[in-house]
Amino acid sequence: MSDKPEVYNSEDRQEEINAIRQTIIEIEAAFNQHNADELDRHFTQNAIWVNVVGVQLSGWKQINETHKVILAGPLRNAYARYTVDSIIFVRPDVATVHIRQYPTTSEGKIIENGQGSLAIYVMVKEQGTWMVAAGQNTLVQEIPR
Repeated sequence: MSDKPEVYNSEDRQEEINAIRQTIIEIEAAFNQHNADELDRHFTQNAIWVNVVGVQLSGWKQINETHKVILAGPLRNAYARYTVDSIIFVRPDVATVHIRQYPTTSEGKIIENGQGSLAIYVMVKEQGTWMVAAGQNTLVQEIPR
């Protein structure tokens, strides 16, 4: 037995990849609709989330309460496009997903030189549905030359 953890590649996982991508599409749509309940239906009950300002939220209830406040308040005019950079299966029912988030207009046009972010989601398959169990969203900064 190897000490190296088994990593499942994505060659034979297209159906799971499509399901994960669909979940990300739904998360993006809910964010752009500023609908916290729809957004957070994709989080597990015991999820942990670290937002772009470094605040750790623990559990679905705290995540949802926070999203309700920020989506109706400071982010009420914020829109984004999400693109999946990578999906790595750690186990058949666990995947890490890197997502780029680009700020857009309300019509979906990417804002040039806008503040983007990179998120990592740890997703788990529960009762046939891919859910976010943990994640962190980080603002992407340009490195000064």
